[in-house]
Amino acid sequence: MASQTELFSDPAPRVYRVRELNEVVRQLLDDGFGEVLVEGEISNAKQQSSGHWYFTLKDEASQLPAVLFHRMQTALRFRPENGLHVRAAGRLQLFVPQGKYQLQVKTLVPLGQGALELAFRQLCERLQAEGLFDPARKKKLPPFPRRVALVTSPTGAAVRDLLATLAARWPLAQVRIVPILVQGEAAPGEIVRALRAVDRARAADVVIVARGGGSMEDLWAFNDERVARAIVAMRVPVVSGIGHEVDVTIADLVADHRAATPTAAAAAAVPDQREVRAKLLHQERLVARGLRRQLESARSKLESLLQRYGLRRLRHWVPEQLQVLDQRLERLARASLRGVAQCDARARGLQARVAALSPAAVLARGYTYCIDATTGVLVARASDSRPGGQVRIHFNDGVRDATFAAAAAAPEEIAKERT
Repeated sequence: MASQTELFSDPAPRVYRVRELNEVVRQLLDDGFGEVLVEGEISNAKQQSSGHWYFTLKDEASQLPAVLFHRMQTALRFRPENGLHVRAAGRLQLFVPQGKYQLQVKTLVPLGQGALELAFRQLCERLQAEGLFDPARKKKLPPFPRRVALVTSPTGAAVRDLLATLAARWPLAQVRIVPILVQGEAAPGEIVRALRAVDRARAADVVIVARGGGSMEDLWAFNDERVARAIVAMRVPVVSGIGHEVDVTIADLVADHRAATPTAAAAAAVPDQREVRAKLLHQERLVARGLRRQLESARSKLESLLQRYGLRRLRHWVPEQLQVLDQRLERLARASLRGVAQCDARARGLQARVAALSPAAVLARGYTYCIDATTGVLVARASDSRPGGQVRIHFNDGVRDATFAAAAAAPEEIAKERT
């Protein structure tokens, strides 16, 4: 290939084919420039089916075509959109087939706002346009759930707060912990798989998705579009309790009920047993009062009939019946009070039985459970273990790390070796 000096100094210049000349210009661009930084406004942004983005960077006087290939978008949190002011880093290239001068972008940073804030706003706008935030779409929470699934980290303060609140408010509910990672690149995929597994197994009447507080980066797994669509696709209601009161994530916006904290999420998912008991007692009193009014009305009508001619001969019989009515009314009142007391005693008995079967009570009796230290998955069987595998053993008062040893030989194998 001719150099730049040869091209303009040869007395009989070479005639280049178009592609050859474009190759020369491309080489000049590659040799003359390294990586460059360019600031401008995005226009004509378009994403092809291949995932590559094509757009133009422009200012008030000029414009520059640019391409952002799909493989370079791994760390890109936002979508290029028209009117967005950005700083692009990349290399100048010539697209030889068309003789098109362009910037091949490696990184793209929005100016005036952070990439996470921009990505959050863009995803909110797209999901809202689809109606995923519409209150009319969201499912109602069951009044008395029997099964509650906690999609959260199996360690930390959040899961302890959830279990304590659920046990205090509605101990009749069966609680299942579905362990997940709550931050990091692998977290969104784990959250989606956990939600789909619960929904596929129909293992809960209500699902709580929760984690403790943190920075926007820490909570970013719950701003992932895949997580949002998995929540919307659930057949059972989902309650979100992510971060602190000031934190709002995409998962909060699409959930059927958004709570400010994990504790508030547990309170929203189940009723308060004390309030339920008070309502039942109130209804018992209303029923007893209504029956009493009906009996008193019947007695009044009967006394009125006694004053009529032709019924006076019943003067001796009717007082006896009135006395019978009084006795029945008194027995009804006592039976009503006994029924209320029996209901209350039965509820307290069920509460004590369920409390004895709660995860916290089981751990307090000396039981433990193991979580794989690498995957965070529950190790429920000996066959799930592998020699040298690292696990975290959860006791009632804390957590200890351990390593699985090689399995011991069976008695038959030992006998054969001795023979």
